[in-house]
Amino acid sequence: MTEEKKAKFTFKLDKWQIKVTYRSKGRMKFQIKLNKEEAEAFSNFSNSVKPHEISMEDFTRSIFFAGIRSLEEQLTNNLITHMEENREDYEASGFTFDDAGKLTGVEDSSGSVEVLE
Repeated sequence: MTEEKKAKFTFKLDKWQIKVTYRSKGRMKFQIKLNKEEAEAFSNFSNSVKPHEISMEDFTRSIFFAGIRSLEEQLTNNLITHMEENREDYEASGFTFDDAGKLTGVEDSSGSVEVLE
């Protein structure tokens, strides 16, 4: 039995060149310069998963916003965990917890915290 070789690609974030330009009417422009390997990896990924009926611009925008939503969810979950681990401090600030120690006012589906005043 031979060992199956797996392709491995590591993004080197410290070498990324990202340019953010603030434009008129509250708009922004992001420009990410990829090296040859990164560009090839992104091209291979997008060619295999991008639906034909949407443009590359819309696909890339969808990836960007999906990443933002994922990061927001991770940060919210980390905040909730921190609050539950430090329940006494947050109860003194007016937050409420159920009998199991879970923060109340949190929607399970979105992972967002709703502060009731």
